[in-house]
Amino acid sequence: MKRLNPIGLVRGRGRVYWRIVKALTTFFPMMRDWQRGDYRPLPKRAVVLMAVALLYIVSPLDLIPDFLLGWGWIDDIVIGGWLLAKLDEELDDYRRWRQSRDSTGVAS
Repeated sequence: MKRLNPIGLVRGRGRVYWRIVKALTTFFPMMRDWQRGDYRPLPKRAVVLMAVALLYIVSPLDLIPDFLLGWGWIDDIVIGGWLLAKLDEELDDYRRWRQSRDSTGVAS
């Protein structure tokens, strides 16, 4: 799979936006399975990176203040996307694990 490029979103490439959405929709089930103890290959580095990304996005302290309409979200998208790009491999591993688990009929 091609690496996630958060800068592409800033340049108007909407596909990157959907890659970020897909990464987030994979991350939350991955964290749930990790927390339950079902999925253990997840490195602590991945958990820390995602926590940092989420904290930065919801934090009122930004490189570009959010009240600057449109511009304020650029830093959130770039930093969040960069951190998600760092997690791409772990997210792909989880998707493969989940698919193999679902195909063998293991209930969650």
